[in-house]
Amino acid sequence: MKKLSIKIIFAIGIMWMAVAGTSYAGSDIVVEEPVFFFGSVTDGTEVTHDFIISNPGDDVLSIQRVATSCGCTVADYPSAVAPGKTGTIHVKADTSGYGGRSFKRKLIIRTDVPGKESVTLQIQGVVK
Repeated sequence: MKKLSIKIIFAIGIMWMAVAGTSYAGSDIVVEEPVFFFGSVTDGTEVTHDFIISNPGDDVLSIQRVATSCGCTVADYPSAVAPGKTGTIHVKADTSGYGGRSFKRKLIIRTDVPGKESVTLQIQGVVK
């Protein structure tokens, strides 16, 4: 009898977790290409790139902020992405003064997604 009770409680717990998991998925963030390599450019070239983000979740994705690792890099981004839709983070990086070096800058997306509150992107290449 005791073994049967434990099995019933275990089965009810698994069913409850399955129902709870499918009833609310929330927002999510997916970036197809989190690292963009722009190749080799001449010193002073402005490099641009559009990172495409998607929200496969069932709630609105809130983008609270996109921070860059250097003042030479700026990002324009949407504040929200609807469920099932995509958004664009447009990045511009000024390579002035980086001649003869590799160029690697990070962008950190701050979101409301549990477990993905911080998503890192990179733009990198070589400056001649």
